[in-house]
Amino acid sequence: MSLPQPRLSPHVRQSTDSDVAAIHEWLQEQDDAGVHGTFNCNWGLTKQSHDEGRLLVYVDPESQAPVAYQWGGLVVPGILEVRNDMRGRGIGQVLVEHCLALAAQEKEHILRVQCKPSTSIPFWQRMGFQLTACSNSRENYAMRLMQEKLELPDDGEPVEVVLEWFPERREWKDAAPAASRHEVRGKLLDGEVWLEERVLGLRRIEDGDAVLQVTVNGKEWYCDKAKYEEAEDLGVERCLNGFFIEFLYEPASSA
Repeated sequence: MSLPQPRLSPHVRQSTDSDVAAIHEWLQEQDDAGVHGTFNCNWGLTKQSHDEGRLLVYVDPESQAPVAYQWGGLVVPGILEVRNDMRGRGIGQVLVEHCLALAAQEKEHILRVQCKPSTSIPFWQRMGFQLTACSNSRENYAMRLMQEKLELPDDGEPVEVVLEWFPERREWKDAAPAASRHEVRGKLLDGEVWLEERVLGLRRIEDGDAVLQVTVNGKEWYCDKAKYEEAEDLGVERCLNGFFIEFLYEPASSA
């Protein structure tokens, strides 16, 4: 089964005052009726998201009524809810695809949601999210890393790039195992390495800052915390939940 991909929907828009009033009305009705998985209890946060311009709504093309909403952008834990009588029609997936497109525009390539209620876990898994271990919480969280193939230039020297992400203890313990390892083909052209795919790394690993090791053709270009300015100079870019790398800039010491 193919995963939902970034796709803007003409039926999703930023909320209006009338949208918010209509949503609050059906949330209260669902709450009174005991509908499972309704979030009237979080109305204060939903209203705040509207006031801050961060609330998205899905407008039913027939009735022109707002029948679903989302805030958090899939970048931070938020809420996605579809009106009870409109569930099972794919509206939730449309909202997810729209949010994926907006996140891509903002270069937010590492997504994170809270799976609440727990019955929503299968939905988020179908959306491409994987449950994450969270030692300090009983809540269920899930992440999706937005990988992407990149185009290599025709010219340039082929290089082999190894990118490894380590927990912070790698700073003082060389034997610390890598949390993830990526072997990527690239092309070196005019001091810049073009990678064949986007490489992603989490901001925190084992409750500490992520350490990144970059090796090009067997030569170490960098090994230190990914958040440092030196990593940024190398081509490491930040997003809210971590880092992504699409290009590397050859350091003067290796030229």
